[in-house]
Amino acid sequence: MEGNGFWELETWRSWPAPCQEACPIHTDARGYVVLTALGRFQEAQQVARDHNPLFHVCGWVCDAPCEEACTRGEIDRPIAIRRIKRFLAQNVPADGALTPAPPTGKRVAIVGGGPAGLAAAFELALLGHLVVIYEAAPAPGGMVFLGIPHFRLSSQVLEKDVTLLRSLGVVFRTGVKVGHDIPLRELREKYDAVIIAAGCLSPVTLDIPGADLEGIYYPLPWLEEANMGRRPPCGERVVVIGGGFTAMDVSRTAVRLGAHWVGIFYRRTRREMEVDEEELKEAQEEGVELHFLASPVRFLGQGNRVRQVEFVRNRLGEPDASGRPRPVPIRGSEFRVEADTVILAIGQRPDFSWLDPDVAAKVEGGSLQVDPITLMVEGEKGLFACGDYVIGSSTIVEAMAQGRRAAASVHRYFGLPPKPLSPTTFPLAGFFYPRLYEGPTFSRPQPSAPKAPVDVRLQRLDLEVELGYSEEEVRLEASRCLYCGLPLQIRPEDCVLCDACVAVCPVECIRLATVEEGTIRWASSPAEASTYRIDQEACIRCGRCLKVCPTRAIVVAS
Repeated sequence: MEGNGFWELETWRSWPAPCQEACPIHTDARGYVVLTALGRFQEAQQVARDHNPLFHVCGWVCDAPCEEACTRGEIDRPIAIRRIKRFLAQNVPADGALTPAPPTGKRVAIVGGGPAGLAAAFELALLGHLVVIYEAAPAPGGMVFLGIPHFRLSSQVLEKDVTLLRSLGVVFRTGVKVGHDIPLRELREKYDAVIIAAGCLSPVTLDIPGADLEGIYYPLPWLEEANMGRRPPCGERVVVIGGGFTAMDVSRTAVRLGAHWVGIFYRRTRREMEVDEEELKEAQEEGVELHFLASPVRFLGQGNRVRQVEFVRNRLGEPDASGRPRPVPIRGSEFRVEADTVILAIGQRPDFSWLDPDVAAKVEGGSLQVDPITLMVEGEKGLFACGDYVIGSSTIVEAMAQGRRAAASVHRYFGLPPKPLSPTTFPLAGFFYPRLYEGPTFSRPQPSAPKAPVDVRLQRLDLEVELGYSEEEVRLEASRCLYCGLPLQIRPEDCVLCDACVAVCPVECIRLATVEEGTIRWASSPAEASTYRIDQEACIRCGRCLKVCPTRAIVVAS
């Protein structure tokens, strides 16, 4: 490759884009976004699903940390990376089957079929091990299956990812509760290694007066009823306590079940809520009310049934252990809200009650103690734990990253030679990231996200809200990508101090410099300047300067 084109990739390995760095499983978002912009959908899909066993699921419901890191957001709005992935999952047929390594003869049991367990199974199956997943629910998926409403993610989307795992030889034993139907010790005797990936499925309880009244529910069993096609109990006035994704899901489900009024009450402010702006907006469009700086202090009932919730207003104090401001009750600010249904969406935690006594003894401070590198349970040979069961409630992609780590540790535990985790599309990227791409189009606004009208989406629990981009829309959105991450430098011998690069730089990181004995330093005055220099700490890698340089003095740094 020639070294003077910004859109070439000699430095790909050393300088991953911010979106790829932010992704817990380091998906090459920049790669598939740019290939999508060029209409090379088959190659784009191959890059997008590389080492992602929940490729389809992530296209619908990933929390998209890549978008938070997207440099385009410093200019206007981040690239809609998740929606681009959804387009590839929804419209492009998979090309080519994955081929596992030859059988090793090793057998691995995984307790839990959520994102962490599925990711571990994917890697281990590709490495040639026989994998059996034990899942207490009637279908794999964990929180993805139990806790995400069908108006956000249909069961058919999840099944596409599960089908891939089955094609690799992964065996699913659903409806089997380890510790009840089969002891953990029996699995450890039958298999060469066991991974606990049982997630956070036990609710955090609320110890206030009246918490035992009828009409008060925890979110996962309630959402599971809805996802299984049954009707969970839902009155006319529903109070949801909590401020996370689960609170959003149960409140929007309640609206679809016919509740006349639904209100979310959160003890901090919008700033501290761990939900994205889009989902919050959708909930409000559907009639959900948001109430901040309010904590429940007691439930009041008539007979045995809840009828009111008493709250106290808060102010924000000093940060607590989570790093967020501590809600401090304001004396005398109590108020009451009428309610015939209350859902406590205040968090989940791991269930350790089913563990064998010797393993349960390794639980300290509410956490199962594992080696921070290998994820092997302390003092328990061949027993590993990962995902939310170890790190607490997290996201789908964070749990998958934990599952990948556990799989690599099990492979090393077997004494087998190290192998790359899952297939790599780096050779594909090297061939197909084309020099044809001329860079981003700054004048194009972000295409609006197609959604079902509110009156339509509320008709049924399984009517999807987000409809997905068209081919034209997805290419327009992908063409906004800045293709960042590759550092630029200015060759002094070719710089003519024309100021074109300075004029287009959005962050003013290009400044006058001089060359002394082969070393470039910042110039102390315009009079001694002989070139420009890019401040690498301030540069956002947008490529504007490269496109306007008349002498091609700006190149990708080697």
